[in-house]
Amino acid sequence: MDLRHVALIIWPLSWAGVIGAYVASAAGGYLPDCVPHLTGCTSVSASGRYGAGFFIFKATIIPVAVLLMLYWFLCERWLVALGDGPRKWRNGMLAIGTIGAVALILYATFLGSEGDFERAMRRYGTVVYFGFTYLAQLLLLYRARAVLGMTPLVRIKLILCVAMLVEGLALEAFTYFIPDDAWLENLTEWHVASALTFYPTLTWLLWRQSRFTIDFRAHK
Repeated sequence: MDLRHVALIIWPLSWAGVIGAYVASAAGGYLPDCVPHLTGCTSVSASGRYGAGFFIFKATIIPVAVLLMLYWFLCERWLVALGDGPRKWRNGMLAIGTIGAVALILYATFLGSEGDFERAMRRYGTVVYFGFTYLAQLLLLYRARAVLGMTPLVRIKLILCVAMLVEGLALEAFTYFIPDDAWLENLTEWHVASALTFYPTLTWLLWRQSRFTIDFRAHK
């Protein structure tokens, strides 16, 4: 398997897992029938709490997190191959992205468990995953722009990051004016989660465009 395809697998696997978990939970009567990306009728987390959705969610999201760790390692190697100079930005990106992926494993592991400790772990995992993954994506965008310039794909990455930021800030602003804002928070969660996992697909396109290859060699 070409390791570059790791970046292509992340989005469809996470999408299939979360949507599959929601469909299973809705079919079991645990969640309402709706299109959560459009209505915010339920949260991403609720999709993985009940019935068969519990197992589908964990069986897909935990592997996604492992793939994310490998993805950030490959991103660091790609920047080196491009001749990116400042090591601190690459190392920071790799460390922050990896921590975000570990937090996703933590969140998925404790999802569906009851207790104050379990709730705290889920909350910690969610905040760290979203925050650190987004920051790592910004660092990758910064270094890719520094090395490649503002190419069309780099510009699309920038637009995606700005869109995530704007929606998050809009949610915070709207909470002061909308009494029952749970649906809006759910809607934003679905959108941002989808955007975070789609970002690696754009990276793969950059890898292909720059002819990034991965070689394994051994010497006697």
